[in-house]
Amino acid sequence: MSQDFRGVTIDRRIDLRGKSIVRYEKHGRRYELLVNPRPAWLFLQGEEVEIDDIFESFVVYENLSRGAKATNDDLVVSFEDLTEREIAIKILKEGQLQLTADQRNEILKEKRIEIVDFIHIHCINPRENVPIPKDRIENAILELGVNIDYKEEIKIQALEIINLLKPVMPIRLESVKLALKIPPSFTGSLYGSIRSAGELIQEEWLPDGSLAVLIQIPSGTQADFLEEVTSRTKGKAQVKVIERLAD
Repeated sequence: MSQDFRGVTIDRRIDLRGKSIVRYEKHGRRYELLVNPRPAWLFLQGEEVEIDDIFESFVVYENLSRGAKATNDDLVVSFEDLTEREIAIKILKEGQLQLTADQRNEILKEKRIEIVDFIHIHCINPRENVPIPKDRIENAILELGVNIDYKEEIKIQALEIINLLKPVMPIRLESVKLALKIPPSFTGSLYGSIRSAGELIQEEWLPDGSLAVLIQIPSGTQADFLEEVTSRTKGKAQVKVIERLAD
């Protein structure tokens, strides 16, 4: 059911459950859009997200909770000749994403998981030279009461948290430099995996078709990486640890 009131269209059928509002002000006018919170948040963090996953429609409101739509005249004044889609993206980029406590908590939970993954991949237990289990890292973070900032970059927070963990567990940020020689019959299938594993410092195609590489990878991924190389080459790859680099 909808009606007009002083030139503003009122639609009383809007369901805000599970959604978020983006609020934007320009020329003394307020504009609001309904968005799906998670894809909207990921988009604002610079991740690639389908625009249609963010907005169920591109309808702009003056007051979304009351269902009061913005007038065409106001939209023209504030956004000139932009299309509905372009207006929605501009409001999302330049406005304020309003998240509920539950939505923030869900984002914080996901961010904590990503931080734990980063620490697990990039750190080792220096006493045993093995990766640190994810559950141990997460439990330590929770026990310390570390505050996760849902706006801060994962790497920046992870590096700060690593320093906080040092007094309560053996932990070291470390990478390892490996020399590999892959037999000719396996280079094609393994080349992409090797390049994506870390920083490829040097590569050389040998006369017999073998591939020799020098690569630096996070120490936490060393065991899985070497297991993959060994398995896929049937144990015929040559591997040598050149150097361990503590950050």
